[in-house]
Amino acid sequence: MALPWLYWSWLSIQLIGTPSTTVYAIVMVLWAAVAVGSLHPRVEELLAWKVWRLRPPNGLESQRIGPACFAVCLAAGVDPSRYRVWIHEGPEATAPATAGSTVAVTSWSTLVLPAHNLEAVLAHELAHRLALPRPVSLFIYCLSLPARMMGKAIRASWKLPVLSLLVKVFAAVWTIGILGAWAFWGFSSEIVLLLSPLVAPIVVPAAARASEMYADRIAFDLGYGPAMAEVFTGREYQRAQAWASAPQQGLQDSQPLDSARLRALERLLASAQHNSHQPR
Repeated sequence: MALPWLYWSWLSIQLIGTPSTTVYAIVMVLWAAVAVGSLHPRVEELLAWKVWRLRPPNGLESQRIGPACFAVCLAAGVDPSRYRVWIHEGPEATAPATAGSTVAVTSWSTLVLPAHNLEAVLAHELAHRLALPRPVSLFIYCLSLPARMMGKAIRASWKLPVLSLLVKVFAAVWTIGILGAWAFWGFSSEIVLLLSPLVAPIVVPAAARASEMYADRIAFDLGYGPAMAEVFTGREYQRAQAWASAPQQGLQDSQPLDSARLRALERLLASAQHNSHQPR
């Protein structure tokens, strides 16, 4: 799931270093230094505060999170002391994925959900951290920072009228120039390289949504499938009670729709029930 970020980080470095080899060398050294610096113990705390916009849980939240986190770590067979749970302010069921030993859970899930449903959400959040050791996940995340910073800069420019016009003109000229080169000199790997930034706003969120669905599957494998399905069933019921129209999945949304996640969990539960009654 990190490959799109790493690829566009590398491409961002190539674009920034285009003016001169000196600039390119400086940017490459800084990129490597940031990645190596991710191994420092305080870097993860800095990322939690400034990048992921998390905060430590308060007293009430800690009382709810502590037992739930212990139960989930016991089910996963990992040491609870290896992880630190932070709070992400938001009404979503699950928080954005983090790196290292940081596990983020939303304030809504912490304060609203019953204990067994909170365990299911924590199982989902922990699933993001089970795939890779802490140093490796932090190293990969820091390597992806150039692409993330470039994406934020482009989105910020898109909101300003003057800069938005310049960005659109540049994107149009870029695309026409590449397609023209394709038409005159034929297809090549350079064409793919130059066109790839145009599909980044679609591919990167799609990878993030796939990662969320995969984490739901891990939570299911840990035994929290029914409890996780209850979370999304309740959210769909609340939406219906509020007479809110069904949301549409945007190409740039990093979180899958609750309804899509519920359908995926229902298929897993139905498959598990069917397989458990297969004749021997």
